[in-house]
Amino acid sequence: MDLRDQWNRLLPHAQPLGDDLLARYAEQHRHYHDQQHLTEVLETVDELAGQADDVDAVRLAAWFHDAIYDPQADPGENEELSAQLAELELAAYGVDADRVDEVGRLVRLTAKHDCEPDDANGAVLCDADLRILGMPRERYDEYAAGIREEYGHIGDREFARGRMSFLQTLAGTRLYATARGHDEWEQAARDNLGREVESLGPKAARPIGGLIPIVYFGAALGVVVAASVLLGRGLGAAPKWPADPDEISGFPVWAPIAGTAVAAGLTCAWFRRAQARLVTIPALVFAVFGLIAVGLCWWRWPAAQPGAAMSERWPYLLLASVAMVLAGALLALARRLRLAPAYAQAPPRLLSLGVTVVCGSLLAWIVVSAGEPFVQARLETANTVSTTTTAKPDQLPVQLDGTLAWSREVPATGAIAGTTGGVAELRPDGVVMSDATTGQIRWRYSRADVDDAASSGSKGLLVSGDGQTVAAHLPWAKYRSPSGIKLPTYAVLDAETGKVLTEVHTDGTALAVDANQLLVAEGNYVVAHGVSSPTHWRTQLRCNVTQGELMGDQAVVVDACGGNGAVVRGLDLKDGDQKWEVDLGIRFDLSAELEPTTWVGDLVTVPDTREISGLIWTGAAGGTLYQWSVDVGEGRILWTTPVPGTPRPRLGSSSCDAQLAATHASLVLVTCRNATDPGQPQTYDVSAASPADGTPQWHHLLEVPPKLQQPEYPRDGFGLLPDGRVVTLMPQANGSCSPVMIGTTGVQPRPILPGPTAASVAQSEEVTCNKPAVTVAGGRPIFSDGTRLFALN
Repeated sequence: MDLRDQWNRLLPHAQPLGDDLLARYAEQHRHYHDQQHLTEVLETVDELAGQADDVDAVRLAAWFHDAIYDPQADPGENEELSAQLAELELAAYGVDADRVDEVGRLVRLTAKHDCEPDDANGAVLCDADLRILGMPRERYDEYAAGIREEYGHIGDREFARGRMSFLQTLAGTRLYATARGHDEWEQAARDNLGREVESLGPKAARPIGGLIPIVYFGAALGVVVAASVLLGRGLGAAPKWPADPDEISGFPVWAPIAGTAVAAGLTCAWFRRAQARLVTIPALVFAVFGLIAVGLCWWRWPAAQPGAAMSERWPYLLLASVAMVLAGALLALARRLRLAPAYAQAPPRLLSLGVTVVCGSLLAWIVVSAGEPFVQARLETANTVSTTTTAKPDQLPVQLDGTLAWSREVPATGAIAGTTGGVAELRPDGVVMSDATTGQIRWRYSRADVDDAASSGSKGLLVSGDGQTVAAHLPWAKYRSPSGIKLPTYAVLDAETGKVLTEVHTDGTALAVDANQLLVAEGNYVVAHGVSSPTHWRTQLRCNVTQGELMGDQAVVVDACGGNGAVVRGLDLKDGDQKWEVDLGIRFDLSAELEPTTWVGDLVTVPDTREISGLIWTGAAGGTLYQWSVDVGEGRILWTTPVPGTPRPRLGSSSCDAQLAATHASLVLVTCRNATDPGQPQTYDVSAASPADGTPQWHHLLEVPPKLQQPEYPRDGFGLLPDGRVVTLMPQANGSCSPVMIGTTGVQPRPILPGPTAASVAQSEEVTCNKPAVTVAGGRPIFSDGTRLFALN
């Protein structure tokens, strides 16, 4: 039955309208939307007639759905004009009003083919209109060629883009709404669409273009997994430091498992191309949830408070929230690119899966790895209080008359050290710098996450040779170490201003510092960390490094092995290459039974010379302590000399850490002898020698009561004045505690004289010798007894 007969059978009394419609479908500019297309649509409606509620309304809609067709019209305009024509003409020929309305609705529906699930008439008409997509290959190619001819006014490139966008939009949805259409024509239609999309894409870009959305999709999955790992780290951390064990829940394994499961689900949804919402909805959920979480983290971000350090919980939670936002954005971008014509061609599935896994794994690793520096920076900022000053330290003449210059109570104080900026105090949470003339605090540096820095003693506070740079040891071992976070263990500060020059994380021990480098021993490695310069090198030596000093253009270090000798080496400060070495084992009979850290003593530089001097204990003659000196310019030993008496290294409560200090004219040594009976006074040797040849200059014995016989007392409790005299705090016969001067004139107690105020007198009477520490700053001696800091003129 031809088209005219079909129309007359449908509306016998409207033959002129049928002739008009047939004429419209025969217009010259139609190459696909012609009478053949109309015939195929009507035939498909007849095949699906049993699934329609009003099959005649569907047939009328099929006649009118392309009655007006202008390829240059705006999207939806042809369908709207065709629907209006149907409503006008059918009403004029007396068709029932309800059916006229239904025909108009159905015609408009063919603009997007988005019929509702319960729209039986719409499903039949839409499937009939799209039947061409599932036709045999030859007919589909004729359809595609006809469409190209109808859009001949558009250039090839623009047509390809528009056509690919249209086809990809179709491919992202269910093509056929009826059950029969979906079962019988769906796969053939998708094969035809894929072939046409491939033919439209640039030849060179085909293997690559389709992978672009896959790359973004894989990146989105990687960020999802990374966000779950970061979330787990945040939830597993204690809310603040210090933390009790029951406050630390540990890493929740369910978090990365959940993130991986979500990523797997998204992968399944992505490769089931008909399920667009299964990708779009999670993208929106990720973005919205992430933005809300960022706001909550910002609102709940803990404020700094004394005694409580912020842990890694909040930085990790904030980072996880930002990662969720990023995952949503990447997922949405991947979905959008997939619909773009240039990337519409789907690559082979195995290749797509491989790219997804690689990109996802790479992005997960990058995000988690990049998160650690972010968390570390946030922790350092939140837990650090640092003040600076531009005012110069007060400079007043020093009389050295024993008058109390100032005195004040301090919290539990660790080591103290004299600098150009004043006296540095190692507090439990950091460093405080006080003016040596007035005692006023000039600047402070503290960290809430530091674990009792004061317990490091004098080794926890390093001062450069010129006194302008300070390095403070900041241990945090008692707190749970954040996974992957490397908090600073040393802070390098400008002594005058308090400016933070650098912060360094190391598991080793700092040996020396200046304005350019922090020299650190890490086992048998020497590491130089740049301070004001980017210099950084790491040199491996034969034995463990025990001592080190910075001298001009080189680092002088001592590495020693038990029973195998000790070597002094000069290393170039630019790259760590060795310039010279001196084997001390050739000169001395070294101990084979003791650890090198026990029998290798202090290392000091002689100001304004190229000479460095040190201590070493040997097993000869029952045990002898030697001083030695090396010319670092030539790399040779200048002299060696034994120390009088029988001083021993730290072998128990009756032994001590010898202190070696230097002025321009003297090498001053403070050490102890063996006590004959426990609880009896100990005898200390305080001596001076010439730096040039080790010739003794003076030597005195000092009786030290039992309560001062701590191993660190010689190192912490004695200070060297600029004129070469040694000062310490000692109990007196009358029960008081007063300074003692030791020098060429002997051992002289110097009682504290009252200062200019009554308060100074009262404070001077309360000085104790419980845990004395002494240093020299600004030319005046500074003392600490554990609870009080005071200075003498």
